[in-house]
Amino acid sequence: MIMLASTVAAIASVPFNGRLVDFNGKPIKGAKVYVHNPKQYAKSDKEGKFGLTDVKPTDTIHVMIKKMTYDIPVDGAKGMSITVGELKATGTEDQELIRMGAGYVKKREYLGPRSGVTGEQLAATGESNLIKAMRGMIPGVSVSSDESNLIVRNSASVNSNSDPLWIVDGSESTTPPSLTVMEVERVEVLKDGAMYGTRGANGVIIVTLKGSN
Repeated sequence: MIMLASTVAAIASVPFNGRLVDFNGKPIKGAKVYVHNPKQYAKSDKEGKFGLTDVKPTDTIHVMIKKMTYDIPVDGAKGMSITVGELKATGTEDQELIRMGAGYVKKREYLGPRSGVTGEQLAATGESNLIKAMRGMIPGVSVSSDESNLIVRNSASVNSNSDPLWIVDGSESTTPPSLTVMEVERVEVLKDGAMYGTRGANGVIIVTLKGSN
């Protein structure tokens, strides 16, 4: 039991929540935020919020807005409010962001291989049910025998099941959503869900609905 607890603790990622605003206090939406690799980034949502994981006290947060990149030293902060001006950005530690933990920003940065299909591709299958429409769309992803869920990884997790983690417009659930393909903008499958700890042990399915910001 002690060894298992240690393993779970090692897998779990430490959240780093942030908020981006301009010099008038208006949230900045759609900015790319990363630490080391620009291909592994978070995007700020309509409220300027973003989430990263395992940010070190000595790291630097990089914020990309259009063609400009701003560098903000973490300087030991565990969550940060960032104000972006014309030529520079400044950040201050934010206790509210720290207290909210991983629940504050659901859509965290992209890590690891992922595959996706668009709502148009799903509609072209002729199936209205999202689960059934996903059959054969992504290599290595299959439909369960009772057609009630998707199987991303064949091996069972520590919970002795193969259910993936579903994230629909930022809301997490281990239960597949009751959606039609006409509601879906895009479905992405993250086969390595380590960034979500044990919840992502069987992979992560990220669904973006039409009309979402």
